[in-house]
Amino acid sequence: MSEVRTLLDAGLAHHKAGRLSEADDLYNQARVLEPENTEVDHLSGLLAFQNGNAADAAGYFERVVAAEPANVKYLGNLGAAWLVSGRPEDALGVLERAIEIDPEGVDVLNNLAAAYRETDRFSDAAIVANRAVSLRPNDAELQTNLAVALLGTAQSDAALSAAQRAVELAPNSPEAQNALGSAYLALQQRKEAIGAFRAAVTAGPDFADATRNLALSLQEAKQLSEAAKTYQKATERWPEDAAAYAGLARTSRMMGRTDHAVEAYRMAISLSPGNRRYHSNLLFSLVGDANQDGESLLAEHRKWHEQHALPLEPAAPQYTNIRNPQRRLKIGYVSADFRSHPVGRIVQPVIAAHDRNVVEVFCYSGTAKPDGVTNETEESCDNWQPIQNLPDDAVFDLIGEDKIDILIDLSGHSARNRLTVFARKPAPIQASWMGYMSTTGLSAIDYYIGDEIHTPEEFDHHFSEEVYRLRRNLTCFDPPDDAPPVRPLPAESSESVTFGCFGNPGKISDACIELWARLLKTVEGSRLILRYQGYEDPEVRQDFAQRFSSAGIDPSRIDFEGSTAYRDVLDTYNRVDIALDTYPYSGTMTTMEALWMGVPLVTLAGDRTLVRQSAGQLSAAGLSECIAYDADRFVALATSLAQDIDALKTSRSSMRNRLLDSPLCDTVDLARALEEAYRSMWLNFLGKPT
Repeated sequence: MSEVRTLLDAGLAHHKAGRLSEADDLYNQARVLEPENTEVDHLSGLLAFQNGNAADAAGYFERVVAAEPANVKYLGNLGAAWLVSGRPEDALGVLERAIEIDPEGVDVLNNLAAAYRETDRFSDAAIVANRAVSLRPNDAELQTNLAVALLGTAQSDAALSAAQRAVELAPNSPEAQNALGSAYLALQQRKEAIGAFRAAVTAGPDFADATRNLALSLQEAKQLSEAAKTYQKATERWPEDAAAYAGLARTSRMMGRTDHAVEAYRMAISLSPGNRRYHSNLLFSLVGDANQDGESLLAEHRKWHEQHALPLEPAAPQYTNIRNPQRRLKIGYVSADFRSHPVGRIVQPVIAAHDRNVVEVFCYSGTAKPDGVTNETEESCDNWQPIQNLPDDAVFDLIGEDKIDILIDLSGHSARNRLTVFARKPAPIQASWMGYMSTTGLSAIDYYIGDEIHTPEEFDHHFSEEVYRLRRNLTCFDPPDDAPPVRPLPAESSESVTFGCFGNPGKISDACIELWARLLKTVEGSRLILRYQGYEDPEVRQDFAQRFSSAGIDPSRIDFEGSTAYRDVLDTYNRVDIALDTYPYSGTMTTMEALWMGVPLVTLAGDRTLVRQSAGQLSAAGLSECIAYDADRFVALATSLAQDIDALKTSRSSMRNRLLDSPLCDTVDLARALEEAYRSMWLNFLGKPT
């Protein structure tokens, strides 16, 4: 027996017995004697991998694959090492080669599915994971990974079946319980999800994913205070876990703690500086921060652009669009909110109203949970493309193949945005409209579509884009068919006036509470109803009660009401005399819904676009008298309304007809105004006079 063989056998014995240091010494001695010995490198790679040094392991495995490129075991191990060390694209190549050689290599199939997941190729991941399960159906790990892959393709029912099978095979597996909880959560079975995640945490207290997912399920169930505490515990136990800080930030914002949210997002970004979604979430929180202004927000958004978008921008993009100034234009709308969401409900009627002699409409939908509005939008457009499971490069190619002339972003930095697609400049003209009331910060987006109220000329320097002002308000309102009837003014049969706000608690800043407190002090005996999901949580109510108390308002004057069916939310306006807008994050759909229920809304229009959303709606509705431009005027306007019961009665009974006759409900006119804007943009691109 050779000396190298003796060293390897002895090293392998130590390796199997867990004496890793001794094994490493013997492998190194063997390498000195035979530097090109592939078995030595392979064993050293396995040892490094076992020690958690995936990058070092990959170095060893690269050498053995170079020596034996058809060795399935070596290819599989190199793929696994690259996958763990954060190189899933590299892992794909060697794992696919391994499967070509051995199509029934279950462990390689399992890793290949993971690599597909890591590169957002969820459909491929599901196919490969299913192959692995078919070869080894009683393996809990494979069933778990199949469930995770199926969740990536929104096959929630199939994912649930796979996860249930995994738990049946391994009830004490935290990974299986975690997958089961994720499947339940995708199906909105929140109680069951919480139970599964609690089981995962019990089975694997060191499994950070399970703790984070438990917090997420609590958040989804509107148990916000417990969710925040669970996320907080996760950040304390795993202080390097960026996802835990991001979850804490999201929950804090839902609880109305914007300052806490901003702080937690900044921590998440410091831990994971390349995560563009965390960075977008920070920007989304900052736009509602009363301490920001247009200039500071532009600077923050440009940081996102420089880090995440600029590296993707092409040096000299080329387009083959037919350069005819009068031809029908191809317009592409990109959104994850083609659903029962303010954006989806505003955009769908506009898409339906577009003149098909002027534009051809393409919708690129990232909607994860389709609903009735999704179906209506798909029926309203000319071309519908689901993109929620497509990577950016594939979406870019799709838009290029469709030869889109003008691509419209409807998300900005809101959830599931595709700004990194826009950064690649797939269309010759790109614009942002309505979905995000601030600049995107991207040089690749040419225009921000606004109007005279939302974006007056003095706001131009707040935008990286050129501001294009429509000749009318930039939004519209399609009244809900099932809205309850408007009932008599509550103040008629009461000794007090009732104010109301049904906006997101995350929009209620300390400055907003101070403003409302001034009003409540001025209007003696008045009350305030706050309604939104999250107020079910006792700690959230207590927190807001304390904030009002600090502003000098007895919390007994505030009624907190949680989420309910949409029609019931609208019906709650029948208990409200005057609606109050949030500040600085002004409302949009809540404003129009209040007006439709006959309730006038008072807003404080500020010094940036986001603070002027309600001002735009009120102006379009012919209710400019409800717009204040300073805090004193806000209090005076609302007080004056509260003191004129007869005027409130008259306004309440006539409001719906007034809205229907106003530009606010003229969807066709908004569609024509957008088409005029698109034609002007196109002519500018061609260098033609407009």
